[in-house]
Amino acid sequence: MENGYIPSNGRDAPGQLPPGYVSVAAPEEEGLTLRDYLAVVWRRKWIILLVVVVATGAAYFFSDRQADVYQAQTDLIYEQSINVANPLTGGSGSNSVYDRAAELQSVGAVIQSREIRDAAAELLAAEGFTVDLTSGESAPVTVTAEVPETGSDAYTNNVVSIVAESESPELAAAAANAYAEAFVTSRRQKLRAQIADAIEAIEAKLSEYEGAAQESTDYLVLQQRLSDLEILKATVTGNFDVLVRAEVPTEPIEPQPLRAGVLGLAVGLFAGIGLAFLLEQFDTRLRRPDEIAAVVRQPILGRVPRIRRKLLDESVVVTLHHPDGYVAEAFRVVRTNVDFMVADKGIRSIVMTSALQGEGKSVATANLAVAMALAGKKVVLVDADLRRPRQHNFFGLDSRVGVSTVATGATKHQDALQAVELVPQSDTGANDFTAWARGTDTMSRFYVLPAGPLPPNPGEIVSSRRFQAMLDTLEEKADVVLIDSPAMLAVGDTAAIAARADGLIYLVDIGVLRRPQLASAADQLHKLPCALLGIVVRMESGRVHGSYYQPYYYSTSYAGDGDGQRRKTAGETLADAAKGVIKG
Repeated sequence: MENGYIPSNGRDAPGQLPPGYVSVAAPEEEGLTLRDYLAVVWRRKWIILLVVVVATGAAYFFSDRQADVYQAQTDLIYEQSINVANPLTGGSGSNSVYDRAAELQSVGAVIQSREIRDAAAELLAAEGFTVDLTSGESAPVTVTAEVPETGSDAYTNNVVSIVAESESPELAAAAANAYAEAFVTSRRQKLRAQIADAIEAIEAKLSEYEGAAQESTDYLVLQQRLSDLEILKATVTGNFDVLVRAEVPTEPIEPQPLRAGVLGLAVGLFAGIGLAFLLEQFDTRLRRPDEIAAVVRQPILGRVPRIRRKLLDESVVVTLHHPDGYVAEAFRVVRTNVDFMVADKGIRSIVMTSALQGEGKSVATANLAVAMALAGKKVVLVDADLRRPRQHNFFGLDSRVGVSTVATGATKHQDALQAVELVPQSDTGANDFTAWARGTDTMSRFYVLPAGPLPPNPGEIVSSRRFQAMLDTLEEKADVVLIDSPAMLAVGDTAAIAARADGLIYLVDIGVLRRPQLASAADQLHKLPCALLGIVVRMESGRVHGSYYQPYYYSTSYAGDGDGQRRKTAGETLADAAKGVIKG
C-alpha cells in the first residue's frame, strides 16, 4: 500500500490508528550509479576476460598467417602549362586554382579507367610482368590514387600519389611507376590531340583568306593564334609530371600482428562489456541486500549466514549449541533490531515467512526464537506450518499434539506447549545453567508449540477463530510469540496467519530467490494486514562472515583482566553469571 499505512492486525477497531501501524512511502526512482556499472563489470569479469582473450588471440592469429603485402608509391606533381600569350606569368587564367582542384580530384577515377589499365599492363609486360589488371580484388596488384582532400587542402596541395600494393615488392614498384607513366602519357596525348584539332581548324580558316583579305585584322589574329597553338603543342605536358618514382619496398605493410592484436583487444573489451550488460539484463539473481530492500521497501533487520554442513549435522539451532559463533551473533543482531522495531508498538506476535520453500525460514525462526529467549524474554515458538512442520525435529520434541489439535479443540494449549531447556551442548556438565533456564518467571523461558498431526485442511485451521483465540492466549502469557509459517508464494496460509498476528518478518535467501519472485512476494506483503517489521537476508557464510561477524577476541596486550589472560567470551560469561545466580 503506497503512501499509506499498514495495520498491525485485523482486530483493531475501525477508524483508529493502532500502535502497530507503520508508514510505507513509495521509493524514489534511482538510476544506476558508477558503482553499479563497476559491480556489473566485476561480476562478469571472467566473461569479459574470455571475450577479450579470444578476440585478441584470433586477431593476432589470423593476421600473423596472412601473406606479406608490400606497398610502393609514385608521386605526381601538378604543373599548369605556361600561358603562351604571357609566358612569364605561367598562369592560364583567373580560374586556374579551381581548375587545378578539379583535375586533382579526378585522378583517382581516371587511373581506374580501362585505357590506363591497358597502357599500364603493356608497360609492365615490357618489364617482364604479365599480370591481369582487370580481375578486381583478386588481381595480383591493386593501384589507388591518394589525392588531396576536398576543402582548402585541394587548393594548396598539388601532389598526387599513385599507390600500388602487391605480395611482390618488385611488382608493386613497377605497377606504381607504370600507372603513373600511363596517366602522364595519356594526359599529354589527349592535350596534344586537342591542340592539333585546333591548329587544323585555324589553318582551314586561314585558307579562306585571299589577296587583300590577308592584310585584315582577323587574318593577323588567326595567324597569332596559330603560332601560339604550335608553341603550346611543342611544350604541352598534360599538367602532370612524375615527381618521385617508386622504389622497391624492403618491408611489408601487412600483416601487422601486434597492431591487429591491439585492435582485437579493444574490440574484445567493448564486446565483452556489452555482452556482460546484456547478460545482466537477463539475470534475475539478487546481488545485494539493498536490492531486496528497494523492492520490498522495508529495512534490513540483519544478515544471517547459511549454516555450514558441519554445524547442521550437529544441530540446526546454532544459537543454542554455539552461542559464541558468528551465526549466533548474526541472529543476536536481528533480535536487537526487531526489539527496536517493536518498541512501544504493542506487537506481541510475530510471524516469520519467506517467498519459497528451501530458503531456510524455519531454521532462522528457531534460532531467532532461541536468541530472544536467551535475552531474558519468555518466548513461545509456534509451528504454524501445518504442511511441512519442522520445529519439533529441530528441538527433538513430540508432535502428537500441537497447533492442529489445539485449534480444533482436541487439546488445551497448556497441554500442547513443550518447554525447551536452553542448555548449550558445548558446555558439558553445565547443570547449573540448566537450573538457571528453569528458574523463576523473571528468568528466561522458552516453549515450543509443535504443529501436531498434519490436518487435511491446514488453510481452514489457520483461518479459524480457535487459531485466533490460541494466539491471543499465548500473547497474554508470553513476551513474544514467534510463528513459523509456510512459504507465502506456495500457499495462502501465510496471509491467513498474518491477519491474526501483530507483525511480520520476511526472510530472503539471496541465493535462492529471483527478482520476479521477490517482486511478487513484495506485492503480497504490502497487502497483508499486519506491520511489516523488516527483512532478514540469508546469504553465503563467507560474505556475512567477512563483512560483519568474524570471531572476536580481545588481545592480551591491552584487554587482559590483569593477569595476561584472555577475557571470557559471551557464552562463558553467560554461563558463569547463571552459576552465580543459582549459587547465590
